[in-house]
Amino acid sequence: MDENGEVNQNRLLKIKSLFLVVWVILIFFIIVECVPSIKDAIILATSVKPEKFTELYFEDHLFLPSKVTLFKENNFKFTIHNLENKDMEYLYEVYVEIGGEKLMIDKSSVLLKINEYKTITENFKITIPIIELFQLQRVKVIVNLLSKNQQIHFWMGEE
Repeated sequence: MDENGEVNQNRLLKIKSLFLVVWVILIFFIIVECVPSIKDAIILATSVKPEKFTELYFEDHLFLPSKVTLFKENNFKFTIHNLENKDMEYLYEVYVEIGGEKLMIDKSSVLLKINEYKTITENFKITIPIIELFQLQRVKVIVNLLSKNQQIHFWMGEE
């Protein structure tokens, strides 16, 4: 074979290789467009989605009320921090659970902008009939974010 024949053979091989690569890429794009689950998987694998969540926590968690004293003022603070990447209105309730009964302390809502937080102070007294006093050992204080189905709580024991 002469030199021109070899050059033509190399060009033909390069053209065939290029055609094969284009054909494989074309088939790949057709499959991606026709099969939504593959398209979704590729989008998930190649895009960054910011995490969306809400922080709900007690302030000064080491100093939460720990003993049940009837008719004595107790207080604690909790914080809601909006990391949902959009403005959110949080509906919350705060209550004491005593012997399976729910005694409401507070129920309200707060509107928080993106990355804004709010610390809420709750003041409460436990007042129950004297008969139940003898059965009282522990009570559970619960903060419930109704709009997120998210809760935090702490226990108070007998004095």
